[in-house]
Amino acid sequence: MTSLEIYNPRMTYNTAAIDYDTTSVDFWRYAAVETVQRLGLVPGGSLLDVACGPGPAALAAAERVGSHGSVLGVDIAEEMIALAREHAAEAPAPQAEFVVGSMDDLDVGADRFDAATCVFGIFFARDVRASIAEMAGAVRPGGQVAVTSLGPKFFSPLYEKFIEAALAEHPGLDVDVPWHRTEDPEVMRAHLQAAGLEQVEVVHEVSALPLQTPQDWWRIATGTGIRRLIMELEPSAADRVREQNLAWITDQGIDHVELGVIYCTGVVAES
Repeated sequence: MTSLEIYNPRMTYNTAAIDYDTTSVDFWRYAAVETVQRLGLVPGGSLLDVACGPGPAALAAAERVGSHGSVLGVDIAEEMIALAREHAAEAPAPQAEFVVGSMDDLDVGADRFDAATCVFGIFFARDVRASIAEMAGAVRPGGQVAVTSLGPKFFSPLYEKFIEAALAEHPGLDVDVPWHRTEDPEVMRAHLQAAGLEQVEVVHEVSALPLQTPQDWWRIATGTGIRRLIMELEPSAADRVREQNLAWITDQGIDHVELGVIYCTGVVAES
């Protein structure tokens, strides 16, 4: 069984939706806004956001394109789409529409958008290059595609400590997580180029996410793909892992985690 089959993104993120939404204030929204800022969106423009989650990138784009623009967010998890619609109503951002759909079969029309984004979702694609190519196919010639993935340092050093504690509880736990597929910047460059994109740029950045309290770490863990590993543990074992992690944070005086992010952009070839 592959890591994608084990993770079952639809189930994982339907379950994690609320915690993910809370976590996005700290991390997902930051990376989503950074991704959108790398695009040349203008008022009246249009954007497709694939694996949109609760909508941080889509709503950032909606601000850029304004009331005369349009944004379409697509996600496989119904609960994520429900949250995204709530946030769009709160903004308000009527130019942002959200629908349930899969990056493996977008079916959103060809040459329809000025740009497309996928923030922390491409590693769940059955075929990464094929999904990027589908995104590119939905963008007009000369438009941009931005794909943002997790880099080699993913919530370090706490993710490593979590894995150590989880394996002590469950030695057979499969920790071959999907984001390992896209954590190499040069692999990502090759994916975008193979998908037919031109002027490909890949930037790997490492920043710090402050932890106000040790509890912030577990909130992050339950609101990200790490949740799937937690779900594989017995409840009592998960509780022990949590307590070990929080105690270690306190003992070591950890006040932040490192975030490795790979920002990739490319241009759709002119006809």
